[in-house]
Amino acid sequence: MARRAPKTAYFLNRTLNRLALIAQGVRLPATDGLWVMVADAVRAPWEMTELLALSYPEWMKENPAFVALLTDFDVDEFERDVQRR
Repeated sequence: MARRAPKTAYFLNRTLNRLALIAQGVRLPATDGLWVMVADAVRAPWEMTELLALSYPEWMKENPAFVALLTDFDVDEFERDVQRR
C-alpha cells in the first residue's frame, strides 16, 4: 500500500537531492531514499530552501532541486523522470 502525505507539506529526499511540495492525500513517490516531512507548506519554495539550509546545513549543502507533486499524476511523471536519469 502506498504511503500518502498526511497534509500538504515539504518533503526532503536526501538520496535524490530533491525538495518536494506534496499535497495532502497524494502518494509519496516510490523512489530510492526516504521522503521526510521537513516543514508545513506555509512559505514559498525559495524561502523554505533558505530556512532549511540554516537549520540543516549538512542536508542542504548540495542545494536540492525543487518539485511540486500536487496530484498522483505528477508523482507518476516524477517517478518516470527519475527512472530515466
